[in-house]
Amino acid sequence: MFEGIFLEKEIKEKLSELKEIDKDVYEYLLNEKIEFNKFKVLERTVKQIIKRYLARIMGYQRVALKDYLIKFIEEYKKRMSVNDLINAINVPSPQKKILYVTSAPMYNLVRQSIYLRKEGYQTILLMESSISFINFLEKYFDIIYVFNSIYELSYILKEAMPYVVHVQGATPSSNHFGILAKLFSTSKVIFNFNDIPSTAIAQEDIESLWNKKDVKLDFFSEKFACERCDGLIFSYSREVEKRLKSRYSINSPMLEFHSYPCDEFMSENGSKYSDRDDKIHIVQGGQVAPSNLPEKDTRDSRYHDLIETLTGQGIYFDIYVPARKIKRDYGDYIRLSAEKPLFGFHEGLLLDQATKAFSKYDFGSLITTYNDKQEAVYQRKVYIEEHKGMKLPDRFFTYLEAGLPILVRDDLLYVAKLVKQYGIGIVVGRNELNNLTEVINSYDKEKLKANVKRAREELSMKRHIGRLIDFYGQVVEGKNESKF
Repeated sequence: MFEGIFLEKEIKEKLSELKEIDKDVYEYLLNEKIEFNKFKVLERTVKQIIKRYLARIMGYQRVALKDYLIKFIEEYKKRMSVNDLINAINVPSPQKKILYVTSAPMYNLVRQSIYLRKEGYQTILLMESSISFINFLEKYFDIIYVFNSIYELSYILKEAMPYVVHVQGATPSSNHFGILAKLFSTSKVIFNFNDIPSTAIAQEDIESLWNKKDVKLDFFSEKFACERCDGLIFSYSREVEKRLKSRYSINSPMLEFHSYPCDEFMSENGSKYSDRDDKIHIVQGGQVAPSNLPEKDTRDSRYHDLIETLTGQGIYFDIYVPARKIKRDYGDYIRLSAEKPLFGFHEGLLLDQATKAFSKYDFGSLITTYNDKQEAVYQRKVYIEEHKGMKLPDRFFTYLEAGLPILVRDDLLYVAKLVKQYGIGIVVGRNELNNLTEVINSYDKEKLKANVKRAREELSMKRHIGRLIDFYGQVVEGKNESKF
């Protein structure tokens, strides 16, 4: 059960350099993130094992208890040990091995892995959560290992020698994995930002949503990744390079690399909901702020006003949200869905299912309503304008895979720029939301759909994967020029 444990003294020595930089962060990592207490490690290991095997054997729920236990034991025996994992990474092979490290894997890693494997690379995913998706993920990685504790992860990072370690950061769950990877691994470490904390929301505001120690660790991890990791990847516009270099001493190469569309997930559904009723049908996938969170901190991911605006014009609007506790967090949206025949609220779908479902709609949504008074209060306290101006969200590419033109707010500057450049949707200004039906009907929808097909080929992962491969080589060779 405690396979892979190495001396606590060695961990503490590796982390000790952080003590001089920020003693509070050092102590939080040491005492609360890395589990030295063997009983806590055991407890967490048992929980992870149960989650992992229940996720795998969900198809056996209705069989006899005896058969269920047999399947459980079979799955337990299949599990790779930590030493087997390390040996699989370190065994000499003509294939270069990419070791992905994350808490909850996002679809950008799935899309990357598909095309890295086609180019002869081997991909290994170390993950902590999202275990319920493991059957989906196993289709797209050579090895998946669910680590039971940060202690175990630290050991793997110390012993494994992949071509590169590619850390997927996420707020607030895994940005600090970049610290662990850089301190423990002998391989080059690339940090792949999802959201950059300092561009998304002010530290004092995010502290109202999460544990203050986690928030401090998150911002510290951003600085550490920028100044210490060997390469940095962003799903942002080139502007982010200048912004971050003004804040940190960055000498490592930087790459703009997005969650580009994959052929494997592209859908060509000839049947649209609008064919039946001649109405406009809009879909939105992705995160929605739970209604119990403070509105001042989540205004850009709340959709009550937008639901009223769209359905009031006779437009159908459906939201698909990935969440475990739908009824608890989204009771108000569920009630609205029951009350309003033009609004639908749905549980999120895996990527291969989502693109098929979305393809039945007319547009993918990246719009929200405007409220000048709220915007003024909101913008005084956060750096959200940086984030909105530079970020390119993953769902932009999911909509392309589904063949959908995109509706985007005009202040999402980078998305709006691409939508205009490729002619793949409609940039909606603040004065156009209330007459969106007329705005949409003024466009040639067939032309928009044709442009989407061309754009998703030009922006496809198969066309861009070479840039990522070149970047890996650049980092391994120690070259510092940016690839933005």
